[in-house]
Amino acid sequence: MANAYLSKKSKLLGLVLILAVFSIGVLASSGDRQKIFGKCVSSCILAECTPDSPPLPLYLRLLQWTCDSNCDYKCQRGITVRAQMDGRRVHQYHGKWPFIRVFGIQEPASVVFSVLNGYMHLRSWRLVNRIHKEHAMRRWLRVFIVIGTWSWLCSAVFHMRDFPVTEKLDYFSAGLNVLYILFLGTVRMLRLKTWRETKNVATICALMYLMHVGYLVRDFNYGYNMKANAVVGLLSNVVWVVVAIQAYVNRQPFWWKPAVLIVLTDLAFCLELFDFPPFLDTFDAHSLWHAATIPIVAHWYDYLVKDARWDTFLDQQRKD
Repeated sequence: MANAYLSKKSKLLGLVLILAVFSIGVLASSGDRQKIFGKCVSSCILAECTPDSPPLPLYLRLLQWTCDSNCDYKCQRGITVRAQMDGRRVHQYHGKWPFIRVFGIQEPASVVFSVLNGYMHLRSWRLVNRIHKEHAMRRWLRVFIVIGTWSWLCSAVFHMRDFPVTEKLDYFSAGLNVLYILFLGTVRMLRLKTWRETKNVATICALMYLMHVGYLVRDFNYGYNMKANAVVGLLSNVVWVVVAIQAYVNRQPFWWKPAVLIVLTDLAFCLELFDFPPFLDTFDAHSLWHAATIPIVAHWYDYLVKDARWDTFLDQQRKD
């Protein structure tokens, strides 16, 4: 009896610690504050998370699901289904919507769309190889493929399972991707052709990134991270508009494309402003934002390769 009592006490203490960790990171979503949710999780843990309980399926354990976190998920889904049937409000839990889990994956739509974005980067390798070997953008676009593929892989891993380490990888890689787009635009705007000409810009960008990550490592401030990426994104927009103007002056047939792609990218990002409950319990605004960027990535590479080849064409004309 004493052992059973202590076991129940330890389970309740574990539940309190879990909820405390979630509240620190998210300031408690509306679903977390529901009494029915807290009671459901505690009852589930006491009933199902005993030494005699059967282990979770292997695919859940591989994705680091525990009995406690599985109870949390089951309660979210049970409360959500009842709310939908009664026409009541659907709540967020721990800062996220209660998506349907697929083979242990927390946000299946965002995972699929992140993988597809990464694939659009990776498949562009052959396209980039069409650029003349001596053109500077051939080298920098290869680096962009690596960074883009890595950042979307980190995004897929984070949406697969949300842990502090996967969250940081997602944020840090996304910040690198945003900054590198600014770097690419600056290289094109200034027509930097050699490493000697480029190293100052590269050094400044590298220092900016290291300072940014260093600050977030000490204090993972969501507000600061959003503002920093917004500022870099705005600077990038300005730079690429200048590139478009330069292309127009040089009578490039597709000079308008970077300006249009900037607008489309910003419109896709605006989906984040509409934070609605996921339809089909799968597709929310965030996942649709990831879906919208898939064709945009392909068109960016198409433009950047054509732009570099046009640059080579102009150089040959000047020599002739």
